[in-house]
Amino acid sequence: MNQNLHRFAILVALGSLLLIASGAIVSTLAPADTSYQPLHKMFAIVMSVLGLGLAIWLLAARSLWLGGAILLVEGLTGMLGSGASTPDRGTLHATLAQAFFALTWAAVVVTSRGWEEKKEPVPDQGWPSLRSLAVVMPVFVLIQVGLGAAFRHKAMGVMPHLVGAMIVALLILCNCLFVSQPYPKHPTLRPAANLLLAITCTQVFLGIAVLTVLLINTATQTVLLLSTAGHVSVGAMTLAATLGLSLQIRHNVFPKPEEE
Repeated sequence: MNQNLHRFAILVALGSLLLIASGAIVSTLAPADTSYQPLHKMFAIVMSVLGLGLAIWLLAARSLWLGGAILLVEGLTGMLGSGASTPDRGTLHATLAQAFFALTWAAVVVTSRGWEEKKEPVPDQGWPSLRSLAVVMPVFVLIQVGLGAAFRHKAMGVMPHLVGAMIVALLILCNCLFVSQPYPKHPTLRPAANLLLAITCTQVFLGIAVLTVLLINTATQTVLLLSTAGHVSVGAMTLAATLGLSLQIRHNVFPKPEEE
């Protein structure tokens, strides 16, 4: 894979993560303070151009599913962010923005030199199968991301997000154990599982911090903004790391004979 494409994918991924953080700040301040919205929209336009370039480059490199997915999610995100903001519209916009970052991270993974060089096929083991978990896990994390976005945009209360956090954290822990235990020395599966586990632990800690800040009325606005932006950004990283691990599983783990 072209290393220039890999570097460009890293650039777009970092930019989209910063855009998510700025969007979290805008949604936290709104509707009392809208001074940051023009800056966020200008940054979004820049990232739309870069995202379009990445999608076209991936399509030209014959990575059709990923280029098409980035193109679709970017278009939907832009449409939802261009109109008047409502709780439901804001929730979908924020959720798709994090899905866009996850897809750009997927582009970083599949364009890396180690994608093919470190490929080491191993058999699927245990129940449920890793290949099935690779399909299901990103969906669960995306739903959890959506519940968090719904709470920030006041589309629902915090309780569904809290319950979802406990369920998803447990599922991620099990998924990582199912990877690291059978394949403790695999060159890509084990590091990807460790990365996801570390990011998830950080996200849980940040979630507790944000909840504490919200319960303490004396906390300054700066502390609230920083904790919220950090929690949302690491949430996006959790989704991206989950998708990255899933891609590595589908790439390296071959199905059991009865599943073929």
